[in-house]
Amino acid sequence: MNIKELAAYLNLSTATVSKALNNKSDISNHTRKKVLEAADKLGYRPNASARYLRSGKTGVVALLLPAADDGNIHTASFFMAIARGLQASLKESAIDPVIHISTDRESELQLLHKIVEQNRADAIILTDTRIDDERILLLDELKFPFVTMGQSRSLGGNFNWVDFHHEEMGKQCVRAALRRGAQRIAIATLGLDSMHGRQFLTGCLQALAVQGIHYHDGLVFFGSVAESSGEEAARQFLQQPERPDFIIFINDFLLMGASHYLASLPECRLNEKNMLCATASSDFSVRVVSSSCLFTVDHEEVGRQLGLAVLRVTKGENQAKSVLLTLPVKE
Repeated sequence: MNIKELAAYLNLSTATVSKALNNKSDISNHTRKKVLEAADKLGYRPNASARYLRSGKTGVVALLLPAADDGNIHTASFFMAIARGLQASLKESAIDPVIHISTDRESELQLLHKIVEQNRADAIILTDTRIDDERILLLDELKFPFVTMGQSRSLGGNFNWVDFHHEEMGKQCVRAALRRGAQRIAIATLGLDSMHGRQFLTGCLQALAVQGIHYHDGLVFFGSVAESSGEEAARQFLQQPERPDFIIFINDFLLMGASHYLASLPECRLNEKNMLCATASSDFSVRVVSSSCLFTVDHEEVGRQLGLAVLRVTKGENQAKSVLLTLPVKE
């Protein structure tokens, strides 16, 4: 059934029916109720394409995956799981997520310009946020709706974001290591410009300070989401005059890389029993290091929260809202 057939059934003009369906104020409550009840009874559903054409909207939200530097697409499965929750949360609003990936930061900025200038989406979701994020500043300058998965110092953090409580995760990782008897803890986090890498390290160091444990630079490694980076971390830690007896990793890729490297060394005392990571960034690592991951990620809930944020910005709500998710510790 289309709107003309619904109008004919009610013996009303299509303009009146349209106003009732779109909750316009220049018709009576009686007429609005009559139209809505008939639409529900007859199973009328507005044509999404026509609605978006009239509004000038595309019905699309662009989800930008982390830039695939050096062909690194290891976290794709992590974001695909989140995309499922995102799609489910936007389904009733007839908004579809479209996934984009770029090869480096320069091409990512070019992609953002294209999406905005060519009206390819109604909003953009940024991932892998940075401490000072030029993408956030760009979209704010262009007055284009956006949401981020992750925090940033840009704009004073006053924008719509969804994130994990990385500082608390760092603290709990240290506490877990201490419960296992660790005395000299090394930490492998993400690069210096990664916002959640910085937050995770801050939480770890705060927990160590509470216990009166001091660290030195050689026991902190700034890496990337790659197994090769985990191997680099292990090499650095083993070169220290006083080697660590426990290593905390921010993600599973770093842990796997370090674990494989350390297993190849004769008489190395560091193994999976004295290593742990905060979260898994992929699906295949679950079978390899699942027991070493401290937290469980509800991908569907992350996607749902991102979807709610998208709906807010596409409706033009001016007040920014932040959502900080606390991840449960695995039993």
